[in-house]
Amino acid sequence: MPRYARPLDADNVEDPIKALGSMVRAGIIGYIRNHGASTRGEIATGTSLAVPTVAKALQALTSSGMLIADPPLEQAVRGQRIKYTVNDAAVSEMYFQLGIAIGEL
Repeated sequence: MPRYARPLDADNVEDPIKALGSMVRAGIIGYIRNHGASTRGEIATGTSLAVPTVAKALQALTSSGMLIADPPLEQAVRGQRIKYTVNDAAVSEMYFQLGIAIGEL
C-alpha cells in the first residue's frame, strides 16, 4: 500500500489545503466576499461555473466551516433557497495556518 507523502511538520497546513482544495472553492469564497450572501444559482452565474460544480464545492466549504448556510443545510427543506456567507473567522484562521506553514508569517 502506498504511503501518504507529506512533510514532517505539515499538520497545520493540511486543514487549509483540504478546505480550499481548488481554485473553484477559492473563487467561490472570493465571490461571496465581494457580493455578500448568495444562493447557489447566484454563485454559479457570477462565477460562470456549472451548478453541480458549485453545489459540490459549497458542500465541501460548508462542511469544513469556511461557509455558513442560512438556513443550515440540515434544516433546509427541498426547494428552499439557501444563502451562503463566508465564515470570516474560519477563513482567516486557515489563511494564518497556511502562512505559517509556508514561512510567510
